[in-house]
Amino acid sequence: MRPDEFNYDRYLRACEDMDARAEGFHRGEFLPVMQWSLGPNTYSFDCRDPKRMLENQLDGITQTLAASNDQPPHLEPWHGIGVFAEAYGCPFEWGETDAPWTRAVVNDIEGLKRLEPPQIEQSALLRRVLETTEYFNEQTKGRVRIAPTDTQSPLSTMSLICDVTWMLTEAADYPEELHRVLDGLTGLIIAFSRRQRALCTLPASPGHTMWSPSLMHGISLSADMLALVGRDFYEEFGRPYDERIARELGGVGMHSCGRWHHNFEMVKSYENLSMIDLAISTAWDPGPAIPEKVAEAFGGTGIPVQARCDIADLAAIDMLIRADCRMIFSVFWDDSPAVRNRNYDLIKERFAAWKSGR
Repeated sequence: MRPDEFNYDRYLRACEDMDARAEGFHRGEFLPVMQWSLGPNTYSFDCRDPKRMLENQLDGITQTLAASNDQPPHLEPWHGIGVFAEAYGCPFEWGETDAPWTRAVVNDIEGLKRLEPPQIEQSALLRRVLETTEYFNEQTKGRVRIAPTDTQSPLSTMSLICDVTWMLTEAADYPEELHRVLDGLTGLIIAFSRRQRALCTLPASPGHTMWSPSLMHGISLSADMLALVGRDFYEEFGRPYDERIARELGGVGMHSCGRWHHNFEMVKSYENLSMIDLAISTAWDPGPAIPEKVAEAFGGTGIPVQARCDIADLAAIDMLIRADCRMIFSVFWDDSPAVRNRNYDLIKERFAAWKSGR
């Protein structure tokens, strides 16, 4: 859909309505259910072309507006997960049939010592993300919300810059060098995120795949290293930099794929934690989180927990609601409007039953 074909009035009314519904969330009076689409191939090969990406995303938003849904839709200038790694010299390869990827450039301590914080202007890919953000905002005349790019956490970005086996087995022998690079990388992420946000008339927070009504804040951090490393390692080389971003950008929404139950206690004690995001269904992740462990860690805490789920796991959804978790459910998109409406209603009915004591 071309920008001049998009129904901006309908979009803005829908966002205003969703923002109003969201007001009861932090009081435990509202359960968000997300069913939304960014159109085909946004997180794949179409990310190379900003024009096609914008048109696909406007298509997806239009579909979303016709669905039962509590997520104010937003645009996302997505050029892969390696944009900060590319700034540090990692070769970046565009896929013809898949998402782009980077290749590591550090596999020994000498390589780590050579790394210095780059300027944003030195990175072709960071400039491209800014150009795409500006293009999205100009084409829509500032009338559609725009999220930050898919920001990887500093430690996850380090796992792209470095050979991950070397980083996990040997880099910790050089903690001063590792901290030096992580500190510079964190500064780059903060500076870039502020610059990107300044280009958006209507910035969406936390953004990416997270629930982002106007009452939410901060930035989404994709931190898959939470699933890969133990708490001691992440406490030293991950947490300080995640929390620095949270302080500087108004909070963080922490996402990890896979099972990261061993790091739940650490993350829930983060300062300025906006929310967490995880999967509880294999439709989203082949190794999803165990719902009972999510309930044990986050029940009664008031910390927003976004669970990517499939309606086939309705028993787990019901259990998480009844564990008094501050849940947000992101339901796997179905092309059938009737199925989408049914899925939305089923979850809302479970929440209403719990609130009424049934």
